Amino acid sequence: MPVVVHGFAPTAEGLHTLAGLAVRYPGVPLIVSQLGGLNWMTAIELARDTPNMYLELSTANVIFAVKLAVQELPERTLFGSDAPYGDPVLARATVERVTPPGELRDLVLGGTLGRLLGIL
Repeated sequence: MPVVVHGFAPTAEGLHTLAGLAVRYPGVPLIVSQLGGLNWMTAIELARDTPNMYLELSTANVIFAVKLAVQELPERTLFGSDAPYGDPVLARATVERVTPPGELRDLVLGGTLGRLLGIL
């Protein structure tokens, strides 16, 4: 079962701690929500190097951050909107803006999560 952690609040040091936990428990998918908040570059780098670490995209405040996360981690980036605080339509439009129609977009918008949960 995946573990989801609130990702906006951690410092870069906190993200390193989370990555260390992911390395310690390689059989547990660790989902960092909100793309690591203001530390999105660190979150992407750590997730890229940690095979069981995933990034959820809600509240990403820079579209380039979403694009980079999807490019670096195409099978470990998950759609999120942070509803009711975020707008699901705008969050989806962001993903659609940075992905071409097809398999990659389908993975980000739900396919990867479905696989993690064993429902796809």
